[in-house]
Amino acid sequence: MRIALTHPFCWPYVRRGAERFIAEFAGYLVQRGHEVITISSKPGKSIVEATPAGRRILHRQLWTPFLSRFRITPAHAFAASLGCSLASLRVDVVHSLSYFDAWMANGLRSWKGYRTVYQVTGPPVPHWFPRIPPDRYVIRSAIHHSDRCMVHSEFTGRILRETYGVDARVIPVPIDLNAFPQKTGSGPERATILAMASFDDRRKGLRVLIDAFRIVKRNVPEALLVLSGHMSPELRDEVIERLPTDVRTNIEVLGVGDIGGVPRLYREASLTVLPSMWEAYGMSILESWASGTPVVVTNHAGLPELVDDSTLGLTFDPLTNGQETRNAEGLAAAIVQALPLAYDPMTARRCRAKAEGYSWELLGPQYEALYAPG
Repeated sequence: MRIALTHPFCWPYVRRGAERFIAEFAGYLVQRGHEVITISSKPGKSIVEATPAGRRILHRQLWTPFLSRFRITPAHAFAASLGCSLASLRVDVVHSLSYFDAWMANGLRSWKGYRTVYQVTGPPVPHWFPRIPPDRYVIRSAIHHSDRCMVHSEFTGRILRETYGVDARVIPVPIDLNAFPQKTGSGPERATILAMASFDDRRKGLRVLIDAFRIVKRNVPEALLVLSGHMSPELRDEVIERLPTDVRTNIEVLGVGDIGGVPRLYREASLTVLPSMWEAYGMSILESWASGTPVVVTNHAGLPELVDDSTLGLTFDPLTNGQETRNAEGLAAAIVQALPLAYDPMTARRCRAKAEGYSWELLGPQYEALYAPG
């Protein structure tokens, strides 16, 4: 089968969950004997490259900061590039991870004769999307007119059913277990709290995490907070540089860092913390578990569907349905309560076993089933 995978951004130029997924998914499909073309964009010149995960058509990003004045995002601009590529290709299925991609693919479907799949990667709450540009219309159209619509959590599925009247297939995000070896040993020498996120997104809860860490240090003075992911200089200055010296010196800001170093960070951590709001899923939870490390997450959106066993981690109440959790005290208490899990000799094995239930071997065939006619 000839399959086109589409998304405005791609690995390794952008390192988020959707970008990691599409790279791994392409490789899985190629191994299953499919012909795969990934269509995306990147900084700089357009390229077409042959990879072990199939061909990649990476367009030059047709976007400048000036366009943001009109609420035009890179995803809007990429839709035009995607349309040009789809018009020149012959494929059986177009599988899109962005609503503008899915809208464009649906618009060309009757002419090109392929089937469409829209993978909803975030909660499509209507008031989040502006009317101008017509994001609200486009996402509704993408959900209603794609041949198949899928989500990663029951939480997102309820939003589609209650808001758009569409029953979507729920399939979790798989994980490449080989990329995240399980830790060995009796536990970390120092209580190390790891957060992996694009911290400029306020939903990720960096400010609350910093406040919680100050509380944690009262109970665990030697605790170390490791922040791995994009953080603008302005945010770093606002949140970290103004901290008291005794707190700031126990925080490591790594930035995006080297891709190959991510599994090591999980293995060296006592806990992985994801204090996010409105998460449809949370791939860092599975990556942490595969590495043998327990987690602390917000009891909100799709996260508690994963973290439902206190031997693998804890949840905390965000005390809000807003953009950012308010409960630094609750987050701190959950971290302190969960830290002993890192020293339980059974924890790493339990975490790894949980992650094994989300392997590509188990979940990949469910994605392939989306492409069946009818």
